[in-house]
Amino acid sequence: MKMKLICIFLFGCAAPLLGQQPAPAPTMAPLPPGPLLKRTPDYSTWTITSKGTPLGGAAPAANGTAGGGQGQQQGAPVTQLTVVKTGFTKLEYYIDANGQRHEIWHIAGLRIVVRLGAAGPLIIPESAAKTALVCPDYGGGDIYSINFAASDFAGLDWLSPSTYAGMVEYQGNDCIVFKGSVSPLGQMAQAEEQSYIAGNRAIGRSVPDAVRVPAVAYVDLASRLPVFVQFGGEKCTFQYGPTPRAPLQLPAQLEGPATDYEHRIEALSAPASRPF
Repeated sequence: MKMKLICIFLFGCAAPLLGQQPAPAPTMAPLPPGPLLKRTPDYSTWTITSKGTPLGGAAPAANGTAGGGQGQQQGAPVTQLTVVKTGFTKLEYYIDANGQRHEIWHIAGLRIVVRLGAAGPLIIPESAAKTALVCPDYGGGDIYSINFAASDFAGLDWLSPSTYAGMVEYQGNDCIVFKGSVSPLGQMAQAEEQSYIAGNRAIGRSVPDAVRVPAVAYVDLASRLPVFVQFGGEKCTFQYGPTPRAPLQLPAQLEGPATDYEHRIEALSAPASRPF
C-alpha cells in the first residue's frame, strides 16, 4: 500500500513537468528530387532588380516574406541587370546605382564591356565603341559576375542539399528555400582579403576571419529557376521575359575592337622570328 502511494505521488509530481516540455519542432519537408538549379533555355530573357547592399545590415528573408519590413530599404541603392541569351551569345544590360548604363557582351570566348552613359537610347555610339574594354570572358567566384560556362546566375554556387532549408510559397508558387553564407566582396577583393589574413597570421597577429554575410535563395519548384535571392542587406528579385525572336548580333561598331584584340592575341602567341 505504501509503495502504491509513493508511485501515485511521483506520477502527480511528474505530470506538470511533462506538460511543460516544449512541443517538438515541425518536420521540414524533404528536399524535392531533381536538380537544385537549372539553366535558362537557350533563348531567354530575364531581369534582376537589386535593392540595398550586401553589407547594408538588413536581416535575410525568413519564411516566405522575401526580406524584412517594408521600411528597411527606403532610399537603398537600386541596380538592374537584364540578360538576353541566344545560344552561346549573351548580352547583359546593366544599370548601376548611379543610373549609368553598361553593355556587356559574351561572345566567342570574349567579354566586351561598353559604357553607354546615363541617358539616351540603347544604341552604342562610335565614341563609346572606341573605348570598349575587350578581354577573355570570365566570371564567377563572387556574387556579382556570371560564369556563363557553368551557370546563368551569379553567386548561387553554394546551393546544395546541405543548405536546403525547406519549402515556402512565394508570389503564389511553391519554392525551394536554401540558406547559407557568402562573401560580399568581389573576386579581386576576396584575394586581397585572403592574402591580408594569411600574411598577418603568419607573423602571429590576430585578425578576424574573412567577411561573410547570410544568404537566402528561393528557387521555383516547377522551373528550378531563382525568383528571389538575398545577400546580407541586398534583395534581388528575378523576372523572366519573352523569348528572343532572333540570335544576338554583335553591333558593327564593336566588331573592330573585337578583331583588333584577337589579332593582338594571335601576335603574342606566334612563335618568335629567327634572329637573322
